[in-house]
Amino acid sequence: MALQAQTCLPDSTLKDSSAGVYPKPVTPTNPNGGIQKKACINKAYEFVFTVVVPDTVQIPILPTPLPLEKVAIDTSNAISNLPIGIGYSCNPPNCIFKKNEFGCLILHGIPTNDNSPGDFKPVIKLKLTVNVGVPFDYTTEYPGAAFPGEYLLTLLSEKDCASSSIDTDSESFGWYPNPNSLDELRTHGQPEEVQLFDQHQRLIYSSTEAHLLQTIPMGSLPAGIYFVRWIENHQTHLQKIIRL
Repeated sequence: MALQAQTCLPDSTLKDSSAGVYPKPVTPTNPNGGIQKKACINKAYEFVFTVVVPDTVQIPILPTPLPLEKVAIDTSNAISNLPIGIGYSCNPPNCIFKKNEFGCLILHGIPTNDNSPGDFKPVIKLKLTVNVGVPFDYTTEYPGAAFPGEYLLTLLSEKDCASSSIDTDSESFGWYPNPNSLDELRTHGQPEEVQLFDQHQRLIYSSTEAHLLQTIPMGSLPAGIYFVRWIENHQTHLQKIIRL
């Protein structure tokens, strides 16, 4: 189950966005960007980035966009400045994102007592393969000189975490029970639309019918990882479900 929990689903609403990793870093013009979910020492943590790869990219050292073939992230040691105990995985698993595709990168793990609470500034090392007659690899950092801004991952102590309300995976928000072995998922919320995807991003259930929006049928589904995407109060939410 621990290995399965490293699967992620990209945000399909970003599919047609410009090249980059989303959410974008915090900048003066994007003050609400970055990593909004806080981590806690000795508590499991996950945060998903969506990686968007169009067919062209603007490299700051060149005046015009270039044809883009792929974006690659090493499967280990490509993200610096993470709390001890936090690692990452990709979808696709080899962390190679081809042009006109999009995928995701998930931070996951349990921050250990070896960390000091505070703000960490993760940086992702990317390799862009562009085509200038022949393939050419351009290595850059995100955020970095080519992509201004910064990511801030706030790590709380166990005491501060216990006294805060940062967990949105409870019955008061989202879908439950999770993990799930029952015939349905339930929510106390008031969704306007719900969708259920498997771990391969295939849509397997969708509804906008008012009387069907607080339950999702699960009885016929095999064990595995699923994702619920729903709209509530005009905001899109995403939750991972473990089916037992």
